[in-house]
Amino acid sequence: MSGAWPWRVLAPLALLAMAAGDPSGRWTLPAARAGDQLPEGIVTEVRIEGNTTIPAEKLRAHLLSRAGQPLDQQKVEADIKSLIAKGGLSDVSPYYDESPPKSGKFILIFRVREMPVLRVVEFRGRKAVSQKEIEEATDLKVGNRADSTKTRLALGQIQRLYQEKGYDLAEVRLLEGGNMGDTKAIFQIFEGPKFKVHSIDFKGNVFATDARLRTMVASRPPILGVVGGKYHRDLLDEDVRKLKEYYQSQGFYEVKVTPVTRPGSSLGDINLTFVISEGTRYSVRNLLFEGNEKIKTAELREGLQLHSGKPFLEAVKEADLKLLKSRYYALGCADVSVTFEPRFTNQLGVVDLVYKIEEGQAYLVGEMPVYGNTRTRDKVIRREAAMAGVLPGEILDMNRVEVYKQRLNALGYFHGNMPQQGGQDLGGKPLEVRVLNKRPGDKPYGDLMLPLMGEGVTQARMQDPGSGVELVPAPEGLDAGGAAAGSGAGAGAAGGTPGAGGFGAGNLFAPPADATPPLTVPPARAGRRAAANAAANGAAPGGTPPPLGSGELPNTYPSLPGTNMTSVGPDLNDPFRNRSYADILTSVDEAPTGRFMVGVAASSYQGLFGNVTVYEKNFDIFNVPRSFNDIFNGTAFRGGGQEFRLNIQPGTLINKFEASLREPYLFDLPIGAGVAGYWFSRFYPDWDERRGGGRFSLGRQFGTSTYADVAVRVEDINFFGFRSPAPAEYLAVAGESFLASIRPSLRFDNRNNPFMPNKGQYAEFSVEQGWGSFTWTKADAEGRAYFPTGSRPDGSGKRFFTLRGHFGIATQGIPVYESYFAGNFGSLRGFQYRTISPHALGVPVGGVMMALGSLEYQFPLTASDTFHQVVFCDFGTVEGDYNFHKIRASVGTGLRMLIPQMGPVPLGFDLAFPISYADGDRLRYFNFSMGAMY
Repeated sequence: MSGAWPWRVLAPLALLAMAAGDPSGRWTLPAARAGDQLPEGIVTEVRIEGNTTIPAEKLRAHLLSRAGQPLDQQKVEADIKSLIAKGGLSDVSPYYDESPPKSGKFILIFRVREMPVLRVVEFRGRKAVSQKEIEEATDLKVGNRADSTKTRLALGQIQRLYQEKGYDLAEVRLLEGGNMGDTKAIFQIFEGPKFKVHSIDFKGNVFATDARLRTMVASRPPILGVVGGKYHRDLLDEDVRKLKEYYQSQGFYEVKVTPVTRPGSSLGDINLTFVISEGTRYSVRNLLFEGNEKIKTAELREGLQLHSGKPFLEAVKEADLKLLKSRYYALGCADVSVTFEPRFTNQLGVVDLVYKIEEGQAYLVGEMPVYGNTRTRDKVIRREAAMAGVLPGEILDMNRVEVYKQRLNALGYFHGNMPQQGGQDLGGKPLEVRVLNKRPGDKPYGDLMLPLMGEGVTQARMQDPGSGVELVPAPEGLDAGGAAAGSGAGAGAAGGTPGAGGFGAGNLFAPPADATPPLTVPPARAGRRAAANAAANGAAPGGTPPPLGSGELPNTYPSLPGTNMTSVGPDLNDPFRNRSYADILTSVDEAPTGRFMVGVAASSYQGLFGNVTVYEKNFDIFNVPRSFNDIFNGTAFRGGGQEFRLNIQPGTLINKFEASLREPYLFDLPIGAGVAGYWFSRFYPDWDERRGGGRFSLGRQFGTSTYADVAVRVEDINFFGFRSPAPAEYLAVAGESFLASIRPSLRFDNRNNPFMPNKGQYAEFSVEQGWGSFTWTKADAEGRAYFPTGSRPDGSGKRFFTLRGHFGIATQGIPVYESYFAGNFGSLRGFQYRTISPHALGVPVGGVMMALGSLEYQFPLTASDTFHQVVFCDFGTVEGDYNFHKIRASVGTGLRMLIPQMGPVPLGFDLAFPISYADGDRLRYFNFSMGAMY
């Protein structure tokens, strides 16, 4: 480069570079006329100039501009931003040089200026925080680029770092490094004392105990005076907010919370006191309703809880709002809006609630497109909608839509709104079920139909609704389905539902612009639909629509206004009287459904055992791989909604191998079927047992709480390992024997939680008939009922009684390995596992009748409800005949511990003391289970 440089400066780009650079204005703009535009031409070379330590090739790798491409202003602008973002540069100026002149060939030049390098970085006075932490937080260390702006910002970063560690009075000053070109960064730190919370107490609280309020705040005193105790002012503000939210949710809307800190006995110790002024707790006197027409006031009031002097609880208020909306949802009013307004009365702390209702339009379900399922079959998703009662043509009940969404989430096939895989969120796009493309009764085809059809064209339906034939006159260029001629995109509803518009190209009632993903009909399907419509109308596919009214099915008549002899009147101008439609879009993002799990568990009656499980919850036994690629990409044997499990369980007392397959919808009916093969060995206290066989079951759910099934099993059993002399019951079954049985059962379960219920009932009734080496029959009835007795004033800390019972009876010919035994956790606590039984020669031989019962009271031990205590009385017996001879009983207490990281099942530890027992019973005072469900 020589002479006066005849290059034109890229003035607009240089301005951009200045705007992206240092606000101090240290970048200079080369002399050029503002508003110069880039000429048209080809870039022959891209040069980097001004770099000294950064290789040009490294900088060039960040550029979009390339030799051989047109000179593009947008690319050059992007290149400037990319180089600045890379770091290490304080200035980037673009130039071009046309060489040779007027050739249309240009050399593109980026002149850069590098930042200096930091030679010295010091943090004077630093003791409590490591230099590495400060360097990671500020990116200031020797060898990095010296950036005065970054150095000044480091002041706040260092101070926040100290405050997060409890040094609330820490100060940081910048001694050197704040000016452009400085290669030293020197800070002076005054750490001050480290503050920590020494104690926390509450003053003025009457409604809630100190222990309960401690669960609301994040501040904690140190454990054993050493671990924890972190203090930070931001944390204190958050605690105040949480305490206010808690009180306001309980009706104390005027609550005031003031944190007070006092120095402790040691330097840095803080005694924290939350001074609380609870104020008046508001209650509700009466309920008023405005805007309701479809539902009478008396019906709306029924079942609401927030009235008649009850406290204004946030949770109850939300439950009442949900109940009111659910009643409108049942009518199809998907757009209903229910808001409340408290109206103050002349009584202190008493309000009336005014519910303002906007009912909206009632809709029926139109089309139900599904998107995102690349592996899972459509029918697997649609059958969950059918089980929830969401079907085309039915009332659009948002209650059912929510059940449908919950059922999809429960499948575990898709990324959902709930955590999966042991509480870990798998990420991905959340499952979405939403209503769109709403069409009111006066516009069943959507807003665009009337303008496009023009004046003088009737909207009357030309066919009987059950004929399946749609004939709608269309303007020139549009076929009868409302799509451009030849596009093949009809407008029929799924399942032949009237007015449920399709989503084809050129459709007159397409979804709103914000619908995602785009709703399109595959061309092949659209073409077939258009051909079918044309054939039904008496015209060739893609041809001119037939005359109005032609192609009528036999014995039907056009429904033109005034011509139908059986139904005459102006109402026939409305082809879909009192029918409004809306579509339901289901968008899914498939999650990993295969699992490989390894675990360890223990109990006082099963010993220590491991568990290795291979599990696929979206299995498809018919989706066999057609290539190796199907295996490697995970599509083989997936997508059918079946469950496959391979389980290996080695242990000290139990060894088990099992492979099972379950089909929840056999032949696409709501009938569950399962088949399994297994090998099982068990070391009991008085004998050993091995079983190998299989089972098959069929079942169906009725309603939401009742399930019936029938199970068949076939087993080969080896009974051995008993001591000699042995009772006759052992000798009769010694060695191998064959068993086949059928067991119908009926279950009822309306508990509020299957793992830790505190309300509801569970009952199961079954009869099993066995054949083979022995013929026998046994019948069982088991029940559990939960009776809540109260809670804390805020609704937490549930207390409840649990009543359990189990009665079983069998014929005398039943083999010992199928007889009744009792003892230990889940049966009669205070006795060893399976030792409550008739005895012979000092060992249990099993009974033909069993009656067990238990009464248990559970209450929380801690304010966080992590620990619960139980007190119980277990009683019952197992008899060798059909008379009661000796009733066993025990009393005791236990602990239930819920650890969220270990799943929803609590740990159980019980201490039981037998108060009534028989000769030969073996006692065990301590019982435990890692996964107690009793």
